[in-house]
Amino acid sequence: MIDDTKLRLLIAEDEGQYHDRKSLLEGPPGQKRPRDRKVVRDQIAEYVASFANAEGGVLICGVENDGTITGHRYPSDQVDTMLQVPATRLVPPQPAGRRVVLDGVEVLVFEVEMSAVAVQVSSDGYPYRIGDTTTQWSEAKINATKERGLIESAEARIATVTLAQLDAALIARAIEGAGLSELAAADYLVRRRLADRRGDVLVIRQAAELLFARADHVIEHPNAGVRVFRVSGTERLTGARHNVQEFPRIEGNLPSVLEQVRALLGTLIHRSARLHDLFFKEMPEYPTFAWQEAVVNAVAHRDYAIQGQTVEIWLYSDRLVVLSPGALSPEVAIEALREGQSAHASRNPRIARVLADLGVMRDQGEGIPRMFDEMQTSFLRLPEVDLVGGRFSVVLHNEPIFGTHDPAWSTAVRALPLTVSQKRALVGLTDREFANADYRSLNALDRDSAYAELAELVALGHLVAQGAGAGTRYRVQRSVPAAAVDQGPLALLIDRMATAGALRNADYRAAVGVDERAARLAFAAWARAGVVIRSGEKRGTRYAPGPQWPPADLPGYGS
Repeated sequence: MIDDTKLRLLIAEDEGQYHDRKSLLEGPPGQKRPRDRKVVRDQIAEYVASFANAEGGVLICGVENDGTITGHRYPSDQVDTMLQVPATRLVPPQPAGRRVVLDGVEVLVFEVEMSAVAVQVSSDGYPYRIGDTTTQWSEAKINATKERGLIESAEARIATVTLAQLDAALIARAIEGAGLSELAAADYLVRRRLADRRGDVLVIRQAAELLFARADHVIEHPNAGVRVFRVSGTERLTGARHNVQEFPRIEGNLPSVLEQVRALLGTLIHRSARLHDLFFKEMPEYPTFAWQEAVVNAVAHRDYAIQGQTVEIWLYSDRLVVLSPGALSPEVAIEALREGQSAHASRNPRIARVLADLGVMRDQGEGIPRMFDEMQTSFLRLPEVDLVGGRFSVVLHNEPIFGTHDPAWSTAVRALPLTVSQKRALVGLTDREFANADYRSLNALDRDSAYAELAELVALGHLVAQGAGAGTRYRVQRSVPAAAVDQGPLALLIDRMATAGALRNADYRAAVGVDERAARLAFAAWARAGVVIRSGEKRGTRYAPGPQWPPADLPGYGS
């Protein structure tokens, strides 16, 4: 069972591929009441099945969205019924949940292992976990995904290594990260499907060899590492003009490979004074999360059945290219990735889960959207993802999407109570007419979201629109109220609330300059104080004015 320390860590983290939390209460502050028991039971069935159909996970019931542990107010017999939902409502049945007392409050914990076959919510379909959401897949699609990942993939093959040839300290670190401190090394390998027991013999799979090999030479795969190249210029040249420097091949178990790659790229990626959030400041050529996520995904999700190629990283003067052997899984559409959407169907579910235990990977399904977000908020071109010669390619560009010929205008735009995408348009699309499609391309938005944001800019007088419908063209108006330039972060948020009627996590980040987690915690503090009222879930979360709006200060920001 997962220990209490790990449960507290999960509660403090954002929800993701391997864990979720749900409140068992509803209603306004000070007037909370138990949620409908049938709704809770349905939710438990859906989430447990979705974890079992993906790579497993943990559902914690009795915790608020902001991480506050509130427990439940149900009679004991009703709690017993809820705990038995995985066994009574799912086909095939899954293990029941358990009660855990944290800070004197009882919560319900469901620890879900990856199922070998599709799990159905009785008479209600097959949910599947992607990032921090659940979606409905068909039984055939889930079983096909499991067959490829659990049976056909290279990581599932039997290896020749023994337990003694694996790094015991690294396995212990994975056990600790998983919160499974009571497990011995062999038991952990079996639980994570990295090994099987055949009588008294422990049979190791190649995933364990790739993850935990103590010495490089015991790894049978000839190209399981990473090659790094630096190009002087924007194109590779040959002969007398050869301009490519190759660094020593990086090899070893996958966690050590990733650690070495991060260290090397950390010395190769330059820092310079560049425009960020419409101010000049020193920052890396590429957002740290973006390039690290591209590298981790390439190593975790490459096709290890391909032994003639390795993961390659190319650093040009204007871009960084990461190439990963193998095409996408059939369930993942390249078009969805190009739009920055969450997608998850792991070719190597064992490797991905253990890298998450080790803290090397955070959440699957979340990486691509956050990579797009990091590039967008750094005012860089959005990532380019593609399939090139049987390899998955991610390209990050280091040149801003717009010039900086008018710093005064950029500074004025930053002070406006607008979204990051709206600010990008006011600076990046200045001096030319543009259409909805240009706005969408600039910001990776869908058509309806783009129309809504453009309409708001027109209503506020920042854009002039000509034409109608699909033929509408826009031009930036440079008239900005002088007072707007002097606004601070709090005033920006108050103005944004007045114009939009609600705030998003991105609004707080744009105004204050913090990351997603800090913004979420700040909103949670405001919600507890009655400053805002939260609605929606996941990426659809909005914060409307509460009885104590407007706020007097910014939580966690100089106050």
